[in-house]
Amino acid sequence: MLNTNNYFQKSQSIDWESLPEALSKGNKLVEGASQNNWAAYNSNENIKRVVDAYFQKLSDYLDKNPSAPTQKSMPAKVVKAEPKTASPAKPAPAPKKAPEKKAAAEKEEEEYDSEDVEHIDTDVQFIKRYATMHGKVKSQAQILTLIHSLQKAILERRIKKDSPYAKEIELMQNQLIGCYEKMGDMAEIKIDSKNLKRYLQIAHSQEGMLSVALLKAYVALNGKRDIKDKAERLFNRIKKAVEQGKITKSDKYANKLNEAYGTLKNYIDGNPAMLTINKTQLNGLMGILGEDLFQKKSLNGYDDDNGMIVSSGELLAMDFQTIGLKGKYKELIGDPSIGFTAMVYGLPKSGKSTMCLDFANYLAAHHGKVLFCAVEEGFGYTLKEKIERLKAHHSNLYITDRVPENISDFDFVFIDSVSKAGMDVNDIDQIRKLHPNTSFIFIYHTTKEGKFKGVNEHAHEVDVIVQVDKGKATSTGRFNAGGSMDI
Repeated sequence: MLNTNNYFQKSQSIDWESLPEALSKGNKLVEGASQNNWAAYNSNENIKRVVDAYFQKLSDYLDKNPSAPTQKSMPAKVVKAEPKTASPAKPAPAPKKAPEKKAAAEKEEEEYDSEDVEHIDTDVQFIKRYATMHGKVKSQAQILTLIHSLQKAILERRIKKDSPYAKEIELMQNQLIGCYEKMGDMAEIKIDSKNLKRYLQIAHSQEGMLSVALLKAYVALNGKRDIKDKAERLFNRIKKAVEQGKITKSDKYANKLNEAYGTLKNYIDGNPAMLTINKTQLNGLMGILGEDLFQKKSLNGYDDDNGMIVSSGELLAMDFQTIGLKGKYKELIGDPSIGFTAMVYGLPKSGKSTMCLDFANYLAAHHGKVLFCAVEEGFGYTLKEKIERLKAHHSNLYITDRVPENISDFDFVFIDSVSKAGMDVNDIDQIRKLHPNTSFIFIYHTTKEGKFKGVNEHAHEVDVIVQVDKGKATSTGRFNAGGSMDI
């Protein structure tokens, strides 16, 4: 029987791509739960239940397939029973009462009280996803994916204990885990009518503003090359929404959408290879889309050129979101805010890249999409060896041998090393301003005297400084002065 003590040893020879999708995805769940000496597994009973159930299912599969898996097993086919007929017959006319049922269903949906919001709360999003599963056939992999996403949101505190729907979230989680434990390859999801009614009430309580959804799609195109087809589709969506009266001048973000419309038109009609949103417009949009944590109205208003002036009371009332680090990396640098910057420096071969690659893998497993720019090492044997040794191969972790022009898709970016990338203080300042919600970890090589070019200027530009020496990392910074860890 597989368990936390033998899992990685016994699973080394498994070809995950050849296994059923549910078992393959389960391996990624275990990789996340095993971080920091199985901290999540040992501290969260629901995660423990899912992982233990996965161990049992994988053990059963390996017992039935003792040789190394080479072919993906096919999921059980779900067939809807149809009445047998002696010969082909014309389709029966639709029952007369069908339109009445449809009208009744539409009327029932109209009875829900819905509020147009800029951002649908995370707990409402998950409840909506679960409610839409009712009556549908789902695979083990699909159930496991939802469980994993839900537990990740809880661990990252995107769903909090004081959520108004905490009871519903807990019930939903238990129902999903129970279903996963008992189901075969496929199962029809059935939710108790009383619970379903409550879930649907919550699901319909919030509706995302169309203008905000269109602006999100617009920002996603920023910095992308050769996307005129996508730009045209978005341009036409905005135009159609206005023509149909779905968005009017009274909309809170009508002016912002009008600016986006103009930028899209200029890009479509012109010849630029890249769609670029100017800095002032982008900063305003970041606030609307919930990306700029500091852009809040104060007593004296907000001025993008001169900064924000707030009272001490207003500052205390502000909610600044942190990453949610846990374990050894929290002990090293604390729990920094989103968009933090760090400097990691030390002599060659001191363990900087090893630590940063492990840190990148941890962030990918728990906190978002990560890009590791291995400019110094490039795509070679030594990098591959580190990835294999550290098991740093999460689906959210991407590797490149340069610093790409567009990094807007990533939550965390590691640059190893700054000198090899040819970056100076001005380059660092510019890349931070262009991506205010991306966290950057800059890696430096030092001389034997512990110095490197621009040490003072660079040190003043970051939130956290980590020195690596002989396999030990120590830190100073805004979030946790004096933290340390062995590499």
